[in-house]
Amino acid sequence: MEISSIKEFKHKSILTITGNNGELIRKIDLIPGNKYIINPLNPNKLKNRDRNVILVKIENEKRGIYGKVKYLDTSRPGKVEISDLDSIV
Repeated sequence: MEISSIKEFKHKSILTITGNNGELIRKIDLIPGNKYIINPLNPNKLKNRDRNVILVKIENEKRGIYGKVKYLDTSRPGKVEISDLDSIV
């Protein structure tokens, strides 16, 4: 089970995902308008894996925190779990 937290600042948010024993798994600066790749931590989650997106907005909902994105290959809008986003290397 991963524990994630989001710290919001004026122009960006920082997503931090840690494991059960406290080790840092992923830390990403989330800035609307920047490019990211969908890379879920769950290896069984294959939908939209390795697709490039542009983050449009971060939304807080009852079921969790989601990112509204625009897929670069189709230019269509979509919604992904915020923890599935990863920075492009």
